[in-house]
Amino acid sequence: MSVTWTHVPVVADQDRRTSGSGEITLDPVEQLIARVLGRAHRAAEALDAPNEARAILHLAQSFADELAAANPRFDRLRFIEAATTVSP
Repeated sequence: MSVTWTHVPVVADQDRRTSGSGEITLDPVEQLIARVLGRAHRAAEALDAPNEARAILHLAQSFADELAAANPRFDRLRFIEAATTVSP
């Protein structure tokens, strides 16, 4: 069995992280993660599976913790909302 290093530091371009209004936005990788988690969360809610939805929320929080550790300007709340809010 071989060991593979899977932890990669996240580096974000700070100039890209704000929109014209000054609001902090999610970068493309953060959007991708939030979109995948959001899809799974909505599927769990549609199946009336609260335990699964709660587990996905915990995953979103774990991702948010890691992303915030890598970037102090990371908007943790916005990320978690994107990963758990039902889109129209």
